[in-house]
Amino acid sequence: MRKLDTVGNFMMTTAHPDDENNAMLAYFSHGKGYRTSLVTATHGEGGQNEIGPELFVPLAVLRTEELLAAHRYDGADQYFARAIDFGFSFSVEETFEKWGHDEILGDFVRHIRTIRPDVIVGFVFDGDGGGQHHQASTRLALEAFRAAADPAKYPEQIKEGLRPWQAKKFYYTDTSGFGPPRGPGPRVGGAPGPEAPSNTVFASGAQFDPVLGRTYDEIAAEARSMHKCQGMSQLLPLPAPISGGGGFGPGPGGVRNYRLRDSVLDGGVNRPDKEIFDGVDTSLRSVLSFAPSAPAALGEGLDRITAAIADARQQLASGGEAATVAPLAAGLRALREVRASLNSMSLPETAKFEIDFRLAQKEPQFAQALMLAADVRLDAIARDGLVVAGQPLQIDLVAVNRGKTAVDRIVTASGFSAPAGCGTMTMQPGISSGCDQKVTIPADARLTAAHFRNGPQGARYVFDPDVPFGLPFRPTPFTATFSLSVSNTPFTITLPIQARSEHDIFSGEKRSEIHVVPAFALTTTPEIVVVSTGAPAQTRDVRVTVINHSKGAATANVTLDLPQGWRATPATQPISLTREDEQMTVRFALQPPTAATLAAAAMKPGGNQFVVKARVTAGSQTSAQGYQVVEYPHTTRRHVLVDPQVAVKSLDVNVKPNLTVGYVMGVGDEVPAALEQLGVKLTMITPDDLAWGDLSKYGVIMTGVRAYERRADLRAYNQRLIEYANAGGTVIVQYNKFEFNDAQYGPYPAKVGRERVTDENAEMKLLDPAHPVFNTPNRIGRADWANWVQERGLYFLDEAGRDPQYKDLIEFTEPFPYNQGAKRGALVEAKVGRGRWIYVGLGLWRQLPAGTDGAYRLMANLLSLP
Repeated sequence: MRKLDTVGNFMMTTAHPDDENNAMLAYFSHGKGYRTSLVTATHGEGGQNEIGPELFVPLAVLRTEELLAAHRYDGADQYFARAIDFGFSFSVEETFEKWGHDEILGDFVRHIRTIRPDVIVGFVFDGDGGGQHHQASTRLALEAFRAAADPAKYPEQIKEGLRPWQAKKFYYTDTSGFGPPRGPGPRVGGAPGPEAPSNTVFASGAQFDPVLGRTYDEIAAEARSMHKCQGMSQLLPLPAPISGGGGFGPGPGGVRNYRLRDSVLDGGVNRPDKEIFDGVDTSLRSVLSFAPSAPAALGEGLDRITAAIADARQQLASGGEAATVAPLAAGLRALREVRASLNSMSLPETAKFEIDFRLAQKEPQFAQALMLAADVRLDAIARDGLVVAGQPLQIDLVAVNRGKTAVDRIVTASGFSAPAGCGTMTMQPGISSGCDQKVTIPADARLTAAHFRNGPQGARYVFDPDVPFGLPFRPTPFTATFSLSVSNTPFTITLPIQARSEHDIFSGEKRSEIHVVPAFALTTTPEIVVVSTGAPAQTRDVRVTVINHSKGAATANVTLDLPQGWRATPATQPISLTREDEQMTVRFALQPPTAATLAAAAMKPGGNQFVVKARVTAGSQTSAQGYQVVEYPHTTRRHVLVDPQVAVKSLDVNVKPNLTVGYVMGVGDEVPAALEQLGVKLTMITPDDLAWGDLSKYGVIMTGVRAYERRADLRAYNQRLIEYANAGGTVIVQYNKFEFNDAQYGPYPAKVGRERVTDENAEMKLLDPAHPVFNTPNRIGRADWANWVQERGLYFLDEAGRDPQYKDLIEFTEPFPYNQGAKRGALVEAKVGRGRWIYVGLGLWRQLPAGTDGAYRLMANLLSLP
């Protein structure tokens, strides 16, 4: 009901998922009832992933889903710009260069013109702290604040039907450090302290909401905990602060300062407002400002809506939910009467649009309130969640009247090859109705997948043009519309048709939209094959897995499309699948051409890269499509379409012969597959191996990405690795975050720091050029440091407090003013007894799956150290 008598409209803008202030979103959405939107510049694809293997576009899908999971708590609507998170940046200028200043500015302008917010709040605006994507996104949002009102800016949007819009105030997150006001208790808005500028608003989420039963900080903490792949805290706030705790810093709780940066209200940026919405009328009557000379009937109609809502609130307090049905129905009828009368009033066309734009948003809110007041439960279930084009499908459309008022209902199902639904029925109190429908997926149904893909220029996505701009995902075409009538007042509720599952008993019931998949889904492994040009012709295995999604037995042939001169044995692999969801994996022996042919190809730009594609043929139909599932207990199932292909690299790379590597698996770790391509014998080290196994059988032991974070056995038995090194072994520790600092896991005192080198082309200097890591068995030259992706590395071994027995082997210099100075700690060695211990902060874990040539050669040298 808080939403029904307000037209307040709030927008927050950020750079990445998890930048948002969830307490503020919850306050304006749930507490004030405003339309609340979050516009995020990127999908966060440049971050790390602490829960799985997803990187780049799959990580974008995961982090988008995590945002939607957070919004289930804070109530915000989610939109995106086209910017790609290309990794941590120390430069606003670099960010604009890669994103495209004008393009992403246009995206923010588009969202402002579409959403038409009253107030916009951005993230940090200036300073050298944090990734400069934050500052870049806020500067673009500020520029868009004025540009959205100028019809000369982005006129193509105006031609499409968008209209200029001027929001009233723009705030940004102020990091100046002013303290919150002192007073009897915390609140979401408070008067600025004496040392703060008068245009500073302090926002705290500590206010308790008796309707919600929680503070906004408590709601925010649960929302923020959904950002699991970024390692957000899973601890929820206690009812009262405890010693050493209670503050959330930049997270969901605590107090944030917001500075008024631009305003079109009287007083401009010098307004001494106590609340972000001070000076902005958000009542239903505020729409009269668009038509100062409107007839009195318009105001009277708005007052009737407001009075009905007030009556509903009073009835709720005295008689419970059922008592609100009549006044809510009266309010909805009054709303429709006002909207219908607008065309007969002598109002300017612009005024009609602005008034109806806001009133139209009230109709679905009234419908939702009426459904809840009448105690009607609706559901739309599919008996199968993975379908192929042309497949029959059983759906169940369910309506239950648990209230005290009769309800009429009609149900229609959309998205199928023919209309479906349930006829008219009057549901008396206590009656449930359900109808089973046999429907058919259209023969031309689109495969379900993310609607954004990497564009040809800049760090920008291309959005599918048939999806409303900036939505998190393509809306499902498979929906059920319930046409209901309560108290002689019709309204509709539309639901996505969902499939239910309990595949993971620890997750409980999971729901997902209906996903259209290929009849045969193909995946190939490995993702990258490496062939050494300096060794005799090597045969490499390529495996193709086929999943049968058709509703019965199927036969087909699997083949590989090969570059000229390459051969596969056998040429074709027949498969026979007996049922739906059955899988079969076939293997091909991939034979490269002669070394001379490879060497000749390598003389051309990109001549050492080849692609092997898999396809399946059944009758006259050929398919070459696969998909990656992105799903966790806290997110719903999403698909990313992938081509079933293997990238083949011919490299001049050698590794010590007969080398056995013991690997302690990390988080989302794809390094082991790359090590196997170098020809080493790879063994995964188990907890028992670490506890009491014979480690001396390994030539090298390597710990995976952030292994100290997630491997309790590694932390417990770490001393065994030091003993292994002391006896003459080589221990290679890939990058870790600050969990590494909880104890002394290295042979001597050292901690992981925050240093990183974000420029993938940053200048490097070898501090010990004669060291075998740069010379044996591969001579590492300048070419090996070219064509890196995203970054050089991160979370280096900190120089401060480090034992002098650690020796830096490499040094980087970045071009950015906010990250000046020589950066060490990316590749550090310590001699331990007769062996060695090496910390690798270089982003080899990111380079190897991306196929960076020099990363393979450097990794081969690390493994081959004497």
